[in-house]
Amino acid sequence: MLSGLKLQRKNLGPDLVAGATFAIVNVPQGMANAVLATVNPVAGLYALMVAMPVGAIFTSSVFMNVSTTGALSVAAGEALTPFEESQKVSALIGLVLMIGAFQIGFGLMGFGRLIRFVSHAVMTGFITGIAVLIMFGAVPDMTGFASSQPNHLLRLADTALNWRMIDRQILLIALVTVVMIFVFQRTPVRKFALSLALAVTTLLAYVLDHVVGGTAILVGDLATIPRSLPTPLLPDFAHLPGLLLPAFAIAIVGLIQGAGVGQSYPNPDGNFPDPSRDFVGQGAANLAAGAFGAIPAGGSMSGTAVNVQAGAQSRWANIFAGAFVVIIVLLLVDIVKLVPMAGLGGLLFVVGFQNIDTDAVPVSYTH
Repeated sequence: MLSGLKLQRKNLGPDLVAGATFAIVNVPQGMANAVLATVNPVAGLYALMVAMPVGAIFTSSVFMNVSTTGALSVAAGEALTPFEESQKVSALIGLVLMIGAFQIGFGLMGFGRLIRFVSHAVMTGFITGIAVLIMFGAVPDMTGFASSQPNHLLRLADTALNWRMIDRQILLIALVTVVMIFVFQRTPVRKFALSLALAVTTLLAYVLDHVVGGTAILVGDLATIPRSLPTPLLPDFAHLPGLLLPAFAIAIVGLIQGAGVGQSYPNPDGNFPDPSRDFVGQGAANLAAGAFGAIPAGGSMSGTAVNVQAGAQSRWANIFAGAFVVIIVLLLVDIVKLVPMAGLGGLLFVVGFQNIDTDAVPVSYTH
């Protein structure tokens, strides 16, 4: 499994550039995905630090980026809903460790061959549903109104009925984030659109705070982001029985996503990756990341696309990406704390919207 790790000098430059590009682009999205999972945004950064390099080492796919995804984050958030805030970290650790164990088991049993029986229609419906949930889940951060209703549709309706309680400053920051992402995506710097949009809205939140008095909630207001590397943690074993079924389901979701990535990006030798070995690699990534309190990770289509488009030549691009995330956290943590939650909400809304494949979703018309 460790074959292909020899770093060739001709690939060093392109892989370093690809790794740096991914880290800059996906640090904000990793934090946003942790928000979707209802945990500290730093848990998303820990997933990028640990899961990416481990996944790069053990998967069959050379280019697959094993990192945070919206689907896995939404599913993890639903699994953690019954737990109090003080219990979520230990519950998250147990959940991700079991996800990793299931995935390794599926891979060792050769279940990768079953992926060919999953139809395109099923995958399209699944991805579309998750995309809509991501958009709905971003609404509280974009409006500043937290509804107490029990599901996303009721919360959306409650927000509309209580529109007078929407914080205009928070909404402005969220809308500017959305607009800036679409603007930057139509320029030569489109690979950095997410990061540049968050930079603009972070500056906007700072100006509003010093000119008219800010009402925007910042990452630093909700989360403690240590200027240090993550440390190993143990789960609360009493939580494990209740998390067994969610872990099993999330493990399958992650593997199906990863299989789609593997089949979309053949290896440099022209051969397609072995799905079962990719199962093992994603499982190893989650076992390692879970031990450090990270959210679940899986094969990311968008992350892999950024990696390849940025010039990745080998699996070292993903290893370097994890190292660059560490550097960002250690050196730029004070800037990360200034990011407004409304900006992350706007980013998630766009990510959800852009994951809806309108050409693949059938629409019937009644005459």
